[in-house]
Amino acid sequence: MSLISSLTEEQRARTELNKQQALERLRAKRKAEELAPKKAKWIKPFYEYDLSRLEDTKGGFIVDESSTEDKKEKKSYLIEPYFPPSLENQENPKCKECQSIDLDPVFFSVFHINLCANCKDKYPDKYSLITKTEAKEDYLLTDPELKDPDLLPHWSKPNPHKSTWNDMMLYVREQVEEYAFKKWDGPEGLDAEYERRQNQKKEKKDLKFKKKLADLRRRTLTSNKERKRQEGPHKHKFSSPVENEDGISVQTCSECNLSVESEEL
Repeated sequence: MSLISSLTEEQRARTELNKQQALERLRAKRKAEELAPKKAKWIKPFYEYDLSRLEDTKGGFIVDESSTEDKKEKKSYLIEPYFPPSLENQENPKCKECQSIDLDPVFFSVFHINLCANCKDKYPDKYSLITKTEAKEDYLLTDPELKDPDLLPHWSKPNPHKSTWNDMMLYVREQVEEYAFKKWDGPEGLDAEYERRQNQKKEKKDLKFKKKLADLRRRTLTSNKERKRQEGPHKHKFSSPVENEDGISVQTCSECNLSVESEEL
């Protein structure tokens, strides 16, 4: 006995109705596909993104300069205040001069020197800050040496002359002197190198002056020759006859001092 024959009249009628409705939906779908415009093969499928969750990585090179500059300033110039790390005075770092625990935050964080503010002002010959230009001119150090934080720690600050210029780099005089004396074999070696460079600079200056003077003489001589060539041969302008010691009448050119004997008729 088949499954269809076992159904009741009501069940067979519902099945037929569902079949007719499914066929109508299929015909309507096919008709809609025929009427719809055909999609080009090169068109890619569209993906919808949640823009609120995307992160701007500046891949389009549109960078917010103000935000980046603020981050740079906060990262480079901000010095956090110093607080003793321990409640026990014996365990805290102390000033190398007076054993005080109230250390200067710049010297502690940037230059890695345990020094208090009072001693910094008390010993300016050792702990005063010098600029990069002073370190180059007074201690004959190079740019790569001054830019290496492992050799010479420096404190970068905004340029006081113009904000768009490069940062001002400050160094501790004691550290610069120690490295310079090590490089030039003591203060005597530094003085000798400074004197040698000054003499070399003077020699270059004198040589440049001599070249300019020789060039000026050459141009002056050339101009005089050209002027004489354009003026033609020299024409003497003799003065009135004058008798010399021998009683001979002599005439002298007022321009070239040529003297000739003359006879009055």
